[in-house]
Formats: sequence, C-alpha cells, structure tokens
Amino acid sequence: MKGVKGILLMAGQGERFDPLNPKQFYSLASKPIYLWTLEKFSKSRLFQDLILVCPKDLVAKVQAEVGSSYLVVAGGVTRQESSYLGLKACGKATEIVVIHDAVRPFVSERILKENIEGARKFGAVDTCIPSSDTLVYSKDGKIISGIPNRSEYLRGQTPQSFSYPLILEAHERATTVATDDCRLALDQGHAVHIVKGEEENLKITTPTDLLVAEAILKQK
Repeated sequence: MKGVKGILLMAGQGERFDPLNPKQFYSLASKPIYLWTLEKFSKSRLFQDLILVCPKDLVAKVQAEVGSSYLVVAGGVTRQESSYLGLKACGKATEIVVIHDAVRPFVSERILKENIEGARKFGAVDTCIPSSDTLVYSKDGKIISGIPNRSEYLRGQTPQSFSYPLILEAHERATTVATDDCRLALDQGHAVHIVKGEEENLKITTPTDLLVAEAILKQK
C-alpha cells in the first residue's frame, strides 16, 4: 500500500530471556521469532516498505537473512531511540507508519488493517486489550496504595500506528524518555484512539512465553 511503512523493532537485548542470544533471534519452530513477524507483515501486502531496526553489530547478519527486499537499520540504546531511527529511515513520502514489536509474531491481518485505517482517520492509534487480572497500584512496590477500577484500564500491545508527520514531530520534540510511541504523541497533546487487540498477539519476553507461542503454532 503506497505511503504505508512498517517498522519492526528488534534492537533490544532481552536480558530477561537470554543475554547471550536476544529473544528476537531465538528459534520458534526452527525459525527466528522476528522472521515469523516479518512474514506476517509481508504476506498482508499492506505495506509499501518494511524496515527492521536491529542491534548495530547484527545489521549485516539480519540483512543477509531477510534479503534486499527489506531495509535493515541500526537501532539505538533505548526503544525510543530505535523507533526514531526507524522513522528517519522511512523517507518523506511516508504517510502512515505502523510500529510493531518484532517479538509479537502472531499479530493478525485484522489488527494491521485496523491500525492503518485508524491512523488515517485519527492520526494516532494503539492496540489494546482488557485486563483479566485485578490491577494493583503501589507507590513503593511493597504496600498496596490503591486498587483502580479494572474496566478503565487496558493492556497496551503493538502495533502503534500514526500519521508519519505527527509521530516524527513528537519524537523530535520529546523532552523525556518514553517507553512507547503513544506516550510521545500524548505528550504533544495528540489524542490516541484504540484498536482492539487480541490475546494471541502476545509479546515473547520469557522462556514461558516461548512455550505458549509454540502451543499457538501447533493449534494453527
């Protein structure tokens, strides 16, 4: 789709998983996790270009694995920096950008389509699902300070999708480090609308998550 670019963020080191082998490169059914995610994006035919943001010392390795059809760029120290580097690699002709964790390999085509449609309509959207657990607030991590109304809180996933000029400007005007792109958009006063996520769109961050992912693949 002309003017629509996808960014797969895969520059994290994944200390919670295996410090010697970042989780995005770990094998899921004999294929690195990030390649499953790339395949989902590519097969959707919704994107003009796909950009992979990976650790600097692995750019050549990833480029060799994915081939010349995709652009591979070096990421930064933080997620915010990596996202910004991916945005700068998109080019001025970009209209809509879809930013996704490369370790969420089961994102559905429905989610991708609704993200693109939502970004065109609203300028900024986030993929979210309800919380099935009670949420507990603690100021110090030791004592419960409050228990908020669960119905008013959602769990944020990815993709997070935007008008390209909107999110690029949000990054360039950022004065604090944020853990995701929607935070930057909100900081600049932009409303962020919600796209309904899916439980299956899990983020693989621990060995247990990998077992769940393998079970999902078997069901498919």
